[in-house]
Amino acid sequence: MHVVAGMMGFAAVLAATVLLEQREVAFSGLFYRPALLLLIAGPLCISLVAHKFEELGQCVRTVWRAMRFSATRSRAVLHEELSRFASEVRRGRAGEALAVAESAQHDLIRQLAPLVVKQYTGEEIERTAATASSVMASTMRRSEDVLTGLARVAPAVGLVGTTLGLITLLKDLHDFEHLGPSMALALLCTLYGLVLANGLYQPLAKLVHVQAVATMEEARLLSRALILVSEGKPLADVRALFGVEAADAAARADLAME
Repeated sequence: MHVVAGMMGFAAVLAATVLLEQREVAFSGLFYRPALLLLIAGPLCISLVAHKFEELGQCVRTVWRAMRFSATRSRAVLHEELSRFASEVRRGRAGEALAVAESAQHDLIRQLAPLVVKQYTGEEIERTAATASSVMASTMRRSEDVLTGLARVAPAVGLVGTTLGLITLLKDLHDFEHLGPSMALALLCTLYGLVLANGLYQPLAKLVHVQAVATMEEARLLSRALILVSEGKPLADVRALFGVEAADAAARADLAME
């Protein structure tokens, strides 16, 4: 279904571009409606041929989360919630530890921390963490593939618009009033395609890639920390995994509480 919709949609975009270009008698500056229509809607229709509707919807949600994502803030939240969880486990309060895990903001804490209370072994925790992080990262990689595909398609669609503009230009050589709009379509389609590919789609793909890498790193970090918690190691060893500054800050907080 999505393949047919994408192909028909792209054909409709091409037809609308040609009709709109025929009605344009002038253009001003860098904004030209036929070229904008082709370069905004065309790559999306072609992407629909390769990806299902739900994949495109997931891509939009992933991009929104990636734009709001901060690796430093995410690591800080992970450290804070893990410290609270480990403190409850060390005190032997399993119910409170589960409550901390279930109310956590960080997705990995909610998925993996209860395994310690359920007395999973270190190997089981590590395997579960690897599986959970792989599932989360694979979703992000699929969205990254959509964006990189759009980055590849946009210049190609721009060349299609350039070809259409040149064809119209040759057809209307006798009518000098239409030479300007035809040349605008030929040149601006290439410009729009390059700008969209390098100024929008590739940067967004990079944002998603950064979040996927950070998620994998946090999963490895969290699995090791939970193994230390399950083995009854000191909280200082768990906090040390997050770096010297985090460990020092936590130590100062513990001293202030005593």
